[in-house]
Amino acid sequence: MKKTRIYFFLEELNSINISILKKLKNVSIIYRNYSKNNYMARAFAIKEFSKRFGHDVYVSNDLRLARAIEANLYIPNFNKQLRYTNNPSQKRIEVIGSGHNLSEINQKIFQGCSGVFLSPIFKTTSHPRNKPLGISRFNSLKKHFNTKLELYALGGIDENNLKKIYNSNIFAFGLKSFLDKVQCQKTLSFLNLIARSKVIS
Repeated sequence: MKKTRIYFFLEELNSINISILKKLKNVSIIYRNYSKNNYMARAFAIKEFSKRFGHDVYVSNDLRLARAIEANLYIPNFNKQLRYTNNPSQKRIEVIGSGHNLSEINQKIFQGCSGVFLSPIFKTTSHPRNKPLGISRFNSLKKHFNTKLELYALGGIDENNLKKIYNSNIFAFGLKSFLDKVQCQKTLSFLNLIARSKVIS
């Protein structure tokens, strides 16, 4: 049995982000700021906030910053160069990444990832022409890579299909646009229920 893990992709803290994240438990934040706007300040703000509320933090695409703020590392799909190898003299960190197919998943294994977001699981508004994997295909790939790494669901997950995730034995998933709008208490309560639940590995 594994505890469900929920990841939020976030560029900065704002009033909506803070309001939602204060109400959620057992979640992780992936700091993704490719514009580099207030890059360090936002990173430290997210780290301090997360420390107060017990959220894990991952830094996207920047091992040096991850080390500096004592966070974990996220390697996005487009980065094929960054490779993490554990340095015995430094604290070991968790490394996760993202991919869209078998080749990209294997690439992330080579880069040192212990978990990979596989997307899109559902249809997305950002990439409407991309064919979604669907839950059955996702779970099939999850079984295929079971001994090598863990697969997380990403893409098109919103308040309308959270129950599909919850009922499908998917123990980890990411949300990108969820924090951009106000969410009702019912949805937040359901997310907390998911975050406290356990699924069969």
